[in-house]
This record gives sequence, C-alpha cells and structure tokens, in this order.
Amino acid sequence: MAEQATAERIARAFVAARQAREGFADYPGTMPETLDDAYAIQTRAIALFDRPIAGWKVGRVPDALVERYGANRLAGPIFVDNVVHAEAGEEPTMPIFRNGFGAAEAEYLVRLGPLPPRFDRAWSNDEVLPYISEIRVGIEIASSPFAGINEHGPAVTISDFGNNNGLLIGYRISSEEDFLQWPVSLTIDGEVAGTGTAGAMLDGPIGAVRFLFERAAKGLPLAPGQWISTGAVTGVHQVQPGALVEARFGETLGVRCSIGIA
Repeated sequence: MAEQATAERIARAFVAARQAREGFADYPGTMPETLDDAYAIQTRAIALFDRPIAGWKVGRVPDALVERYGANRLAGPIFVDNVVHAEAGEEPTMPIFRNGFGAAEAEYLVRLGPLPPRFDRAWSNDEVLPYISEIRVGIEIASSPFAGINEHGPAVTISDFGNNNGLLIGYRISSEEDFLQWPVSLTIDGEVAGTGTAGAMLDGPIGAVRFLFERAAKGLPLAPGQWISTGAVTGVHQVQPGALVEARFGETLGVRCSIGIA
C-alpha cells in the first residue's frame, strides 16, 4: 500500500506540472529504484492525464546500467496533441517546459499497422516486420517538468512519460531502402550537435518495435496506427527556447523545427 501511495503522489505531481506547463528542480518523492516501480508510476500518470495516446517513444538504457535494471531500452507514451506533421518548407514550433528539461533527438519513426491478437510469445525483428505500415524520419522532443530527469537513470526517465513532450513527423521512406547505414546528423542553430547511423543502435529501429511487443505482453497498450519513435540516432541534445533544430537523414531528407515554451 505504501508503494502504491508513493506512485500516486509522484504521478499526480508530474501530471499537475505538465498541465501547469511549469518545471521544478526536485523530484516529487522517492525516486523509483526498479523499472517495474517506474512503469507503475507512468501507468497511473497516463490514467490521470487522460489524453489519447498517439504512440510510444523508445529510449536506450546506458550500457553501464543495463545489468542493474535488466533492460537495454525504455518506453514512454506520446500523446495526440503533441504530434506534428511537418509539411514541406515549414518550420513548426515544438515546445519544451519552462524551468524543466528540454532536448531534441533525430529519430526514425515507425507506424504500426494491424497487430497480432496476442503478444505473449517470443518475437524476433523479422517477425514484427509484417505489422509495420510505414517508416518516416523525424524529431522527438524530449522534455519534462523535472529539470534533472536525465541525470538519475532510466527509472526516473520512465516515471515521467519517458521524458517525451512531442513528435515531429517528416518524410516517408521505403522499408526496402538501406536506411540503417544512412548518415544522420542533428544541428542546433546551424552547429552540428551529433552524428550517427541507425545501424549502430543496438538492433536498430525494428528492434525498438520488437521491444514494445515485449512490453505489450506486460500490458503496454499498443494499438494499430500508433507511431513509434525508435531511439536517438545521434544522441540526446539539450536545447533552449528559440533554437532552430534540423535533423538530416542520408543525402536528401531532412526535417526541422524551432523550440518554444510549452
């Protein structure tokens, strides 16, 4: 009962801060020590927030913490009103929390098609491919009211919606293209903040989808049409309001936005 009460208090604090659009410096309670505790907070916060879920972000657990937490990825919800579709030539404003944490990440985005009736079995990357309807390029906005969310490990990140506050959806790519080896870069105000390739990320974007199938077997509510933000290809790069962010994928594709206040 004490653990349930603690999860309730933390979930309510994060939801209230997101609704007030204002950040804070100190974690609102005892930090969760396990991923199960963290997902319990997240699940309660989703119910309290009471907004439609458009998809899920997948993040990487640092290598040094994988053994401690027993997982190499984490998940958090992306809500419908935080999803923006980028049109050609446009530069939408994507918000971060005032006095909170804010970052931008270049990511491949996967959209789910019709899903299997059951998830409770072992999955391989090849076995999840038939359930993917499209792949696009995009930018995830990682932002939380808790200014220190990125300093305390994956359980704290999970507890506030996986540190997500937006998804910018860009151009569609063919699943037959060898995009795993495309060079990807993220620039902030014209300066390169990070580079990488999807092929260097664990088992790639499809592996992120497989991870969510495994989470769905434990109750995560995957649904057809949801978007999966599959992981930061070039790293997590902090941003400030007014910054111009651009993610480039391969030789021709790009998406960009400016950073605002939630």
